[in-house]
Amino acid sequence: MNVRELECFLAVVDQGSITRAASALYLAQPSLSQIIRRLETELGVELFRRVGRGLVLAPAGEALVGPARQVLRDLQHARQVAEGYRGLERGRVDVAISPTLTSNFLAAWVGHFRRKHPGLTVRLTQHSGDSDEIAALIRSGEAELAYTVTSMSRQGIDCVHIGDGEVVLALPPGWRTEFPDPVPVKLLDGLPMIVDRGFGRTYLDSLRETSAIEPVVVVDTSEPAGLVPLIIAGAGAALLPMRQALDARRRGASLRLIEPLTLRPIYAITPTTPLSMPANRFLELSRENLDRWHQAVTRRTGQGMTLLEAAVDADGAIEAAYRRLREAPYQPTVSP
Repeated sequence: MNVRELECFLAVVDQGSITRAASALYLAQPSLSQIIRRLETELGVELFRRVGRGLVLAPAGEALVGPARQVLRDLQHARQVAEGYRGLERGRVDVAISPTLTSNFLAAWVGHFRRKHPGLTVRLTQHSGDSDEIAALIRSGEAELAYTVTSMSRQGIDCVHIGDGEVVLALPPGWRTEFPDPVPVKLLDGLPMIVDRGFGRTYLDSLRETSAIEPVVVVDTSEPAGLVPLIIAGAGAALLPMRQALDARRRGASLRLIEPLTLRPIYAITPTTPLSMPANRFLELSRENLDRWHQAVTRRTGQGMTLLEAAVDADGAIEAAYRRLREAPYQPTVSP
């Protein structure tokens, strides 16, 4: 058994068929089939079973996936260590992220990472936020780094709090213009609300328990990324993290902070074993992006702006920096 055989085995696992895996590896289909048969002969077990036009893992194949990914990851790490001494950067970071973080954080993190390290690539997987699913992604090697809004505790896995995001009430254009800023939480009573089945639903449930109010859920969606279009279309109000709320504002929504101020935590999930160089750098930069955002907002509130005014101004500075970066890609990110 050699590294190339393991790479071919995992390509078939990830692609679901010999044909797609051969295309991804730039191999002829018969050559890849021969490599898989040779690996099965060497190991003395069946790795795949054919179902219709595709392949599914046999029990022995399922057991091999995790160790095979770890072997390739360790080899990649060894190469990166050696390349680091030659000033080279190559490799890939495998990241899993929840839908509630995708739209408002991921683009900034990946963009910053790619500008800093153009030789590195990013492979993204979306998870549902379920702790067991996240643990399985990390343990199997499908992801080396995951981000979520809920903490978790599992053997062999580390959970680190890397920052917080303010929660904002986003109102459709022209709605409730009489609402003050910040808006007391009691005014959410009876308000038509759009909720996602993650943070939004959890927060409304907590309000019912602690504040004796009853917002009216008029749209219940599984996709947090779809909240902003629904708000703009006038379907209802929604509770959004600040960065996503600012996107809604650019599209016409009006925003109000909630009193008392609510924060949504962000956690990084990793294996307890040392991270590869790309994953460690991605984690550092995600922390750095969160820190820079809060520093930018804090500077502005120190100058007399309200928290919401400061966030809007900082967001504008970031957008202007992105426009400059389109003309000069891969330059260091400009601090807002």
